Amino acid sequence: MSLALAASACDSSPAAPASGNKDSGGRSSAAGTSAGGGESTEIDACTLLKPDEVTPIIGRNDGGRPTSGVGDSVCGWENPDTYHSVTVSVGGPGTAASGEIKDEPGVVSEPGPDGIRFLGGGIARFAAGDRDCQVQVVTGPGGDDRSTAVKLVGLLRDRI
Repeated sequence: MSLALAASACDSSPAAPASGNKDSGGRSSAAGTSAGGGESTEIDACTLLKPDEVTPIIGRNDGGRPTSGVGDSVCGWENPDTYHSVTVSVGGPGTAASGEIKDEPGVVSEPGPDGIRFLGGGIARFAAGDRDCQVQVVTGPGGDDRSTAVKLVGLLRDRI
């Protein structure tokens, strides 16, 4: 996986994968139910994209696996032949408390559509509710597939 995702200053929370259950469609409810019966704040990044949404971007892949990086839940899909990948990072509640992404000191980003901030290495940083999130699309050397990242952000925002 690319180290650019881990190196970006998105969220200071530890990168511990959250729990979630995959259904036969490759995606389940992103938020679970807590032991007390209320809505849980945990989101499993690996349940947010379906195989038919990732495969056209990177080709054959490992189906998404929890990985390290910045955020409460980080998942990466990688093509073992080309090393093309998609990585999703979901920050914890309150990491984008205003519902907007603000640049950290020393972080260089470019504005994109719908409040998206583009970092180097194909990373699109965005708010989903009150969570600071990222998606990274790597489809070649030095590739920066912003249009694909914007499409994925639209899908992810609806599911987070």
